[in-house]
Amino acid sequence: MLTEQITPHHSCRATYDCQETGSKRTDLFRSTNCWRKEGSRYDCVLVQGQSRSKFFFARVLGLFSASPYHSDQTHNLAILQPFIQKHRNKVTGYIELEEVSVEQYELCFINSIIRAVHILPPTSTNKKIIVQDLVDGDAYLRFISMN
Repeated sequence: MLTEQITPHHSCRATYDCQETGSKRTDLFRSTNCWRKEGSRYDCVLVQGQSRSKFFFARVLGLFSASPYHSDQTHNLAILQPFIQKHRNKVTGYIELEEVSVEQYELCFINSIIRAVHILPPTSTNKKIIVQDLVDGDAYLRFISMN
């Protein structure tokens, strides 16, 4: 008897071409409600959108693989919560994001995820969500052309 199977995962790897060196790099990102017995961890990523020139930032809420009952293939998928990309701050130069006001989710193939991204959450002194593009040369070069 054939049945479909869904297997949850708590981490995943994304391999990308580094804009700085031209070499292959690998990022590990996580999505778990229990990280080191201290609470949840939902990493953020840069995702290739539907068109080749379209990218978006998102928080990874779930990772799983699915094997449909009528196929021998396994599909690796992610449940994402996309951010709304605002503009670059004229003073700091950082890309600012906004959380979606309603519960909006995207389902995508894992191979659509380009790399992990460090996003600074709002604080008591700064209410903005900011993409940290100075973590490495690839992030800087990749994000410098984004509005």
